[in-house]
Amino acid sequence: MEKEIISSRQFMIITLLFSIGTAILILPASVASEAKQDAWIAAIIGVVLSLPIIKLFVAFGNTTSTLTFVEANEKILGRFFGKCTSIGFILIALLSAGELLYFIGIFMKTEVMPETPTIAFAFLFSIIIIYAAFLGIEVFARSAEILFPIFILIFIFFVVCISPSIKIENLLPIMETPKKSIFFSMILFISLFSFPLVILLMIFPSAVNVQKSAQKGFYIGAIIGGIVLVTIITLSILVLGPANTASRTFPSYSLAQRISIGNFLQRIEVIMAAMWIISIYIRTFMYFYASVVGIAQLFKIKNHRPLIFPLGMIILGISQIVHPNIIHSDIYNRDIWPIFSFVVMVFLPLVLLIVAKIRKINGNQGNNTKSNCSTQNESGSNNGNATQGADSNNNDNSSQSNSSNNAGNTTQNASNSSNVNSTQNASSSNAGNATQNENSSNNDNSTQSDSSNNVGNATQNENSSNNDNPSPSKSDYASSNTTQNDSDTGNTPNSDKNKESPES
Repeated sequence: MEKEIISSRQFMIITLLFSIGTAILILPASVASEAKQDAWIAAIIGVVLSLPIIKLFVAFGNTTSTLTFVEANEKILGRFFGKCTSIGFILIALLSAGELLYFIGIFMKTEVMPETPTIAFAFLFSIIIIYAAFLGIEVFARSAEILFPIFILIFIFFVVCISPSIKIENLLPIMETPKKSIFFSMILFISLFSFPLVILLMIFPSAVNVQKSAQKGFYIGAIIGGIVLVTIITLSILVLGPANTASRTFPSYSLAQRISIGNFLQRIEVIMAAMWIISIYIRTFMYFYASVVGIAQLFKIKNHRPLIFPLGMIILGISQIVHPNIIHSDIYNRDIWPIFSFVVMVFLPLVLLIVAKIRKINGNQGNNTKSNCSTQNESGSNNGNATQGADSNNNDNSSQSNSSNNAGNTTQNASNSSNVNSTQNASSSNAGNATQNENSSNNDNSTQSDSSNNVGNATQNENSSNNDNPSPSKSDYASSNTTQNDSDTGNTPNSDKNKESPES
């Protein structure tokens, strides 16, 4: 599976829009039904309490920085238990993607086109999701960058236009709601806002180019997303009132219908709907992408793209059967989703983090395996003088490569590799001088070919390879098999020296 990388800024935008998601449509009614006029207080507390959850996700991501969540499951818990927990994670992502398609269909049918069946909207939206998954996470991140300014401009325009309809008395009396109701509404808010952020562990930090900036982006994106949701909930209560907000299926859309400026600017709620479609698109894609990549990694499939279309048809089917009606959806989001999402999205990462700390597992070692192999890397640089680099890779044998580079003076390169036999290469070159090549190979017999070409000055390259008899692969200028190249360039540019040890 090819490695796709996004920037930390793109990750922050994805986090911001993902945290909003469908919550911008259904959360005001869910919170207001419990906390009444104090729903805005429950939302603020929910944003604050979401920060430790994000801290958990960041700590888990740092522990397994080169692995996705599915890969980390198997590495930490072992093959059997890791696959079992990964299956649960993939199922909840797949189910949630289908549920979001249902919300798109029911929203468009209820508010925009009542006579159109929901499957028509779900089908059209699924085409967008499938196509985005084919293009990959990098293209999706760039599309999120384009959609983000549009979302922010519409949101600011929305807040400014609805502010004349605000009635402060709708917030009174403050703190009259029982603490139990506030606590329950706070749990609803967190379950729809911060619990789903665990899905981002499929790209954080393994697919982000700068890990430290991505950590800040995780917090900043979630906080800004929380502020947007708190603003929407507060405006819904201030304009519609707590009772009217709780009784509406999509209070924020009803809020947009109230916009009226000078009896001229009216009925612009369809433009407002673009803001909600953008956030739902981001969350639906991330759920779908996590399930596709998760299944590919679970079954060790190198290319996940063949899975995209079948899984796209599956989530389209799920969208038609996940909820028989909107009442069932409300009961599910209020009674089942908080518990279900807590177990898979918060408790599981917490257990994985604890087990990883106990077993001292570090995801940075995920791609390094040892099978009688050894690897060495050395590098040194000197500006204007010499640069030396050595790389060695052993597979039952040993190989070592040294390279030195003189900027403006002499260049020496030596590379050796051995895999049951050994090979030595030495090359030295001076820019602007002539070229001389020597190749010698031994395979029971020896063949030697020399070619030289002088164009004013001299440069020497030597390559020697031995098959059949192993040679010690180390270039230290004095060894049993050593190749030395010296080139001096000064006022007399035709002075070159080639020395080769008699045993090479």
